[in-house]
Amino acid sequence: MDTRNKQGEFTQNQFQKAAEAGAFSRVVVRAGWSHFSIFGQMRGGGEASLVATRRKRVPREFRNPAAALVLLRQIGVAKAEVEMDAWDVEMAALSMRLRPDVTARRVREKRILEAAYYPGLKTETGELGRQGELRILQEKKLRLAKGGW
Repeated sequence: MDTRNKQGEFTQNQFQKAAEAGAFSRVVVRAGWSHFSIFGQMRGGGEASLVATRRKRVPREFRNPAAALVLLRQIGVAKAEVEMDAWDVEMAALSMRLRPDVTARRVREKRILEAAYYPGLKTETGELGRQGELRILQEKKLRLAKGGW
């Protein structure tokens, strides 16, 4: 049975079968800006990515690299590499869901301060939403990359 997919996109079941068959020379958990994705380097050349669903074929993204490693272990992959070059810790922190032990007061104070500096990003309540916070951080990073600020 040929487990290779022409697009290099594997569902979880296909990825598991390919790993069991020894089709991968290595498996990599690779960071994006604020997420991690799973890739398998094929023995015959090329790369396969783990996709979320069969229909949409979008790469499956993990906010926490431990979740990606747990999934790999569950499907039988015992050895994987983690590439974190592209991971932006600040961006990842903003895009993660807030934990219950994070106090509402700290979050509210931060949003009020940012709303004072970026009035165009206010929501109806006068506080920035999660998307506004991400947009502000992206703007700051772009300015820094261009040598400004």
